[in-house]
Amino acid sequence: MKKYFLFIMVTVISTMVSAEIMDIPFLPEEFDVDILQYPHMLLIDNPESEQLDSYYTFTDKNNTYQIRYAFFKQQGSESDQQKLKIPYSFLVLPIIWNVAGYEEMGISNFNDSDVKAEFNGDFGSTVFIQNPTSDFGKEYRYIMINFYCKVNQGIVVQSLLFNDINFVTTEQFLEVFHSFKFQE
Repeated sequence: MKKYFLFIMVTVISTMVSAEIMDIPFLPEEFDVDILQYPHMLLIDNPESEQLDSYYTFTDKNNTYQIRYAFFKQQGSESDQQKLKIPYSFLVLPIIWNVAGYEEMGISNFNDSDVKAEFNGDFGSTVFIQNPTSDFGKEYRYIMINFYCKVNQGIVVQSLLFNDINFVTTEQFLEVFHSFKFQE
């Protein structure tokens, strides 16, 4: 047990040191993306959350879902996609842990070609959270957080919150999921 704890501590400390040394080129700031507002998507006030501030929040008249958008604008001129993936990870992981309530979550990467075709981005990842313990999703049973990055623009964080798992099989879900694109 002591070896396991020591390993965890060394990993955490080395990660923190690396994060201090590494200049993470993404700052919370809105940038231009196209948000497609389907007729069922009603713009509402952004809920307060200590985990992740949203710039835009939509729901439908029955409160079947909420979709929240947050933005992290890229600073600097790094255009090497591979070099951006490390600071991207340093930004994404704490957001996931905070929203999930520090539970262990499995992250899946999207295919880069799918991100390009569907969102005009370069790469992205997703995580599915059940029964979140943070205040971010306090009224919802499921959260799907999608992270999309476009080099020289930034990261869009798309959070889909819902209670009925069957929502993911609906046309409404597909519209909400595809409700933004990066600009050229």
